Amino acid sequence: MSKCDEYVLAIIAEGRRRGISPRGIVIGIATPLVETNLVMYANERDPESLKFPYERLSYDKNSSGLYQQRPEWWGTAADRMSPSRSAGMFFEALAQLPYNDPNTPPGAFAQQVQRSAFPDRYDERMPEAQALYDRLAGSVPDEKEKPVSKPAFTEIDRMTGGGRSPRSRPPINFLLHTEEGNASADSLARYCNGDNGVSYHYTLRDGILAAVVDTDYASWSVLDANAFTLNLCFAGSRSSWSREQWLTRERDIEIAAYVAVQDCQKYGIPPAVIAPPYREAPGISDHRYVTDCLGIGDHTDVGPGFPWDVFTNYVKKYAGSGGIEDQLSWGEIIQNRAGNDVSREDMIKFMDERLERVERLVMAMVDQVAGSGVADSIYKGEPAKFDGFSQGGNRSAYDLLAAAAQKVGVPNTRDMKAGK
Repeated sequence: MSKCDEYVLAIIAEGRRRGISPRGIVIGIATPLVETNLVMYANERDPESLKFPYERLSYDKNSSGLYQQRPEWWGTAADRMSPSRSAGMFFEALAQLPYNDPNTPPGAFAQQVQRSAFPDRYDERMPEAQALYDRLAGSVPDEKEKPVSKPAFTEIDRMTGGGRSPRSRPPINFLLHTEEGNASADSLARYCNGDNGVSYHYTLRDGILAAVVDTDYASWSVLDANAFTLNLCFAGSRSSWSREQWLTRERDIEIAAYVAVQDCQKYGIPPAVIAPPYREAPGISDHRYVTDCLGIGDHTDVGPGFPWDVFTNYVKKYAGSGGIEDQLSWGEIIQNRAGNDVSREDMIKFMDERLERVERLVMAMVDQVAGSGVADSIYKGEPAKFDGFSQGGNRSAYDLLAAAAQKVGVPNTRDMKAGK
């Protein structure tokens, strides 16, 4: 194992020990990639650092270690020259920031910790850091959770080289399917040999998992979505099944969850379950996601009776606590004020529509009082002259809106003097 890999493993382990998310750990890997290319530096201006194992000498002021930390701000020489302890100091500072904010580039948080003269370099190395994390994270046990054993199943090789095509892009979704028949895992796998125009990466029934198509290739499962999907079919299953019927196959549901998580980790796919109502995103779903969300084809498996909650719990089990993002609750059913069942996504859409209506109403009120086009000018941040303001004089925005509301007949409003 290379020194670089050893350092990355130490960083991952320390991040997990501190409860840092995968995104935060990747930031913690990208930072020493930028600072030192994951080389351990000592510094003659920090004489204590020379007492610890190092690979090269740094001449950047008195910076030392993988993170080029300075004694004025960062612990002892023993801390700075230790891969895990130096990472721990970095993560302690990172944890004070909203580093999981998806709307902010991850490199911005590294910059807030490091205060580099070259702030853009962290995002440039983020893909490399992600690749290192994806390759090595599986080798680091999560100290916060007990090891989880894989479910018991028998795997058989039915990969004949047929029923597949080269991928034109990396996989981003793992999808579940029903057979709509009564085959065994083995007989369905043999049917998917390339002669019948259909195939899956896996077929599964009664604890037997057949590997049909190498996951580095596309199977023939979901039309135009084949290029970016991984596909598992429950042999001997039907989309018309009730929840009770599906739960008689709970063992297979658990195995499917385990396989999905393994492939998500292999290809860097978020192990996030995309259950109905769907949202377009990388993650784990079923064939109906391709139909309803992506608009490809007309299949509806695995059907409305599929126990998504049971499947999701097994995905959580094998992905670990950090494997499921809050996105999983996006489709959760909640009740609105009228007592009607709605999804969170529907509630957000409803709120957006109401806010747009309020915005249009306010702009119309301003235009009626101050003159046509004034509201649009204000919205764009342009100077606006209130030629049509019937009250005259210099008035505050509050006065303007109050007068506008009164003019268009909004009840219980009046033109109020500023400060009253």
